[in-house]
Amino acid sequence: MAKVVGLRTEILTTITLLLGASLLLGGVLMLRLTEQNLLNQRVSQLSALTQTLATSLLLNRSSTENSSLSAQSAQQLLNKLPAALHHQSWRVYDQNLKLLTSFDADVSESLTEAALQRLKLSGELSWQVFFPSLLQIYSDAGAWARYAIPLTRLNQFQGILEIHFSLQDIRNRLRLSLRMILIYVLVYGAILVLVGYYLMQRNVVAPAKNLLRATEDVRQGNLDTRLPVAGPSEIADLAIAYNEMVDVLRASRLETREHIQELKQTNEQLRQARDELFRSEKLASVGQLAAGLAHEIGNPLAALIGYLEIIKSQLSSTSHRDVLQRSLVEAGRIDLLVRELLDFSRPSDDLYEKLDPAKLLSATVELLKHQGVFKRLTVADQLPESLPDVNGSHHKLQQTYINLLLNAAQACAEGGRIVLSAGCQDDSVWIKVTDNGCGIEEKDYGKIFDPFFTTKEPGKGTGLGLAICHRAMEEFGGRIEMKSIVAEGSEFMIHLPIDREAVKEVKKVH
Repeated sequence: MAKVVGLRTEILTTITLLLGASLLLGGVLMLRLTEQNLLNQRVSQLSALTQTLATSLLLNRSSTENSSLSAQSAQQLLNKLPAALHHQSWRVYDQNLKLLTSFDADVSESLTEAALQRLKLSGELSWQVFFPSLLQIYSDAGAWARYAIPLTRLNQFQGILEIHFSLQDIRNRLRLSLRMILIYVLVYGAILVLVGYYLMQRNVVAPAKNLLRATEDVRQGNLDTRLPVAGPSEIADLAIAYNEMVDVLRASRLETREHIQELKQTNEQLRQARDELFRSEKLASVGQLAAGLAHEIGNPLAALIGYLEIIKSQLSSTSHRDVLQRSLVEAGRIDLLVRELLDFSRPSDDLYEKLDPAKLLSATVELLKHQGVFKRLTVADQLPESLPDVNGSHHKLQQTYINLLLNAAQACAEGGRIVLSAGCQDDSVWIKVTDNGCGIEEKDYGKIFDPFFTTKEPGKGTGLGLAICHRAMEEFGGRIEMKSIVAEGSEFMIHLPIDREAVKEVKKVH
């Protein structure tokens, strides 16, 4: 399961814990050292004081008494001890270890008989210190030091001085120091945490967030995001690595797009090659069929038409003449189909010449108008007065115009509109025939230029018109394009390369 705590919280918590622990440890060590120094200093001072008191007691005795210690003199001397010494109680024992005099004896526990005997035999200063640990610094346990020193003069045992001192003032000083250390830890620690957090925010958290946002952009496909190369060396290296990665991804994407584009172009070329192969197969079939029709049907059909004309000229009956006329029309349709097949299948042997495509289209429109093709239709002539010359066959280019205009007229209902337009583009001219007729369904787009494919009713088309147009454009080095929407109309545009000499003239004009 993923963590729900953010990087900022993790860093803030880590810094706080580490700094708090280090500052507290440092404070405790410093407090411990202070405690040891204070205790050692106090022990040394109290040891010297006890020895001084012992000497004073012996000197005071020698000035007043010739033999043993005097309780009165001991009291007078010890009662003069200042309160700043923090003494709690004292006891003076005689030669027989009997209590000679004391002060606040109930405050502290006295030495045992055995302890007094050992002290008498050792003849040296003895002390005992009780000081609670730092963990008990706020407890009610007392802190004290007990000193006992034999009183000896001229190697003769005179008694024992036992004195108790309070060390509570040291504990109070340590408590105050501990309070100051805690305040120092809190204040200084808070400052360090804030400064550390700011630095981590600037050098780690902010770059990490920028990297996260940039990575999200990459996930969404945006490779334009770049990270600033700044901050610590590791963060800067990370930004450099990210930017290099994005550059590699961008290059890979561009390369992939180029490969995809190449594949699309290759697929399009393959499709065109397949269509051309399919069309070539059809052309081969048409060629074989046309050759056979020309041989098997052409001559008998011509003879049949001739005989019908002779009979028609010799008949006087109107009804019989009408039947013969219909027979001649149908025979003419057969003859037209045979000639179209021959024109479509045989290699072109027409002479190429310089042609003005706009003028030829205008002439073709006038020719069809005289034949009544555009009755009850409107032809909008938006052609320029002239276009640069193209190289081509006058017959085949005019046949292409005728096929396109006839198709447009047949697609339009009564009152329809045909628009003619043309222009130049780069080193080619374009001619466009647009109608507002019935249009072509999308499923037929790929077959519209195939031989024998037609959307017209049976008996009204051979399916060779657009195929002839496509064939002619290929021979001219041009192309033909089609756009159509059902019930709105169609648009056919042909592109023809401009004659080289005409291209030079156009460039001089521009």
